[in-house]
Amino acid sequence: MRASYHTHTYRCKHAFGSEEEYIEQAIAEGLSTLGFADHAPMPYGDGFVSTYKMLPEEIDGYFSTLLALKEKYKNDIEIKIGFEVEYYPSLWEKSLELWKPYPLDYLILGQHFAPEEAVPNRSYTGWASPDKDRLVAYTDCVIKGMNTGIISYVAHPDLLNYSGEDKELLRSEWRRLILEAIRLDIPLEYNLLGMNEGRAYPAPDFWREAAELGAKSILGCDSHAPERVARRVEIDRAREFLDSLGIVVLDEIELKKVY
Repeated sequence: MRASYHTHTYRCKHAFGSEEEYIEQAIAEGLSTLGFADHAPMPYGDGFVSTYKMLPEEIDGYFSTLLALKEKYKNDIEIKIGFEVEYYPSLWEKSLELWKPYPLDYLILGQHFAPEEAVPNRSYTGWASPDKDRLVAYTDCVIKGMNTGIISYVAHPDLLNYSGEDKELLRSEWRRLILEAIRLDIPLEYNLLGMNEGRAYPAPDFWREAAELGAKSILGCDSHAPERVARRVEIDRAREFLDSLGIVVLDEIELKKVY
């Protein structure tokens, strides 16, 4: 692994440590690029405040802190500043306007809620559910997000935790998502946080489908603490599985311009 693009900060309310600690760890692990992609603030309106994203008023601090560190460590490592975003049609253009004044290097798509109406009700897609409509809505959101043309990769594409009995539907939705990623040449992230914590993702059968269809993958540390940046034991474990499938694993990618 030469580059890690999925790094959070304390502003998301569930990550720990300073930005500089993440950078120091990345340098110690020999990374050439560290990308911060904290959960992007979105202008929800109606008084709704997300409990897992930075607030709009925290954007200034996010960029000013990382830009200063980018300059400080310019001879040691390349720092990229991005967001992990979700695609909601009613909020997308408003969100782009909110982020536009800032030197945003890239976006990764991590769809934590679907359909859009589920956001205020906190129907997290990682929770097990037999709801077929939610499964289809999740795939729809990810596909529409990829088609914006400004997503560099899809984080934990197998996050949706479908517990129903219709495994053929699950497989068809997986294939629909994977084939669209292939068509658009967008890598899919094998999430090391989920792997390390024994979550429902990464789902082995999803990755067997991805390998069979010819998708490209990338490892995502999804670091919420400095010590989780590019941990060699996790990287080796993930690479061993993905190599056994014969899937292409990218060490770094060309980031898509947002504006």
